[in-house]
Amino acid sequence: MSIVRRMTIFLVLASALSWAFSAQAAEQVRGKTFYTTANIWYERRDQIDSTNYHKGAVLPIGTKITEVFDGPTTPDSPLGIQTFNRFIRFDDETGQSYKLIFISRHASAGISVWDLFRQYFSENNPMGEEGAFRSLTAEEQKNVMAGKIADGMSKTAVIMAYGYPPGHRTPSLKLDKWIYWENRFKTRTVYFSDDKVRDESQKTRKVSSIDECIKACKENTSRTAEQCFDACNH
Repeated sequence: MSIVRRMTIFLVLASALSWAFSAQAAEQVRGKTFYTTANIWYERRDQIDSTNYHKGAVLPIGTKITEVFDGPTTPDSPLGIQTFNRFIRFDDETGQSYKLIFISRHASAGISVWDLFRQYFSENNPMGEEGAFRSLTAEEQKNVMAGKIADGMSKTAVIMAYGYPPGHRTPSLKLDKWIYWENRFKTRTVYFSDDKVRDESQKTRKVSSIDECIKACKENTSRTAEQCFDACNH
């Protein structure tokens, strides 16, 4: 069998599996109400990167989501396939639409857009009477509502306040060092000890090796800022 023929068969099978995955995902969300489980930052509602940059406006934790899937899932429906393999399109209860785009190169190995969905959306309202937010301390609740990280916060509270750190630099939430992106060119490292944030109150911080790499790349090469960011994060 020729290489071209094998590649063609592979692409056909991959497309079929992609459609089957989309269909299964759609069945699990169609007609259901969900709530955001963490604050979600965005500069554009139609292009929210899963890398989780902390710029722009914030879609608050506990936002009611009334629509998640917006098209028939058939092999002839490209939008249906893309919805649960490349991005998650959803509407809040006011009818405002958003699109959370899965950036696979900034995710942990083996993570899919469906895993991303389960991280940020739940049928249980975290702000409800028995929701996870109520189990936080008063100080943690205040920081979550403000979208801030402070000393003494638990990992659960940090996720609610700041979302999930991109998995390619923080492959496990069990680690005591999480790396977030404030923007495309600046990182923020959060350290934990016994499940609590430590050293966050120190105002003077060392520049991370990633930030140093990006700075050196921009100063010493002809690469664009975006290219430097990608080069320093592989």
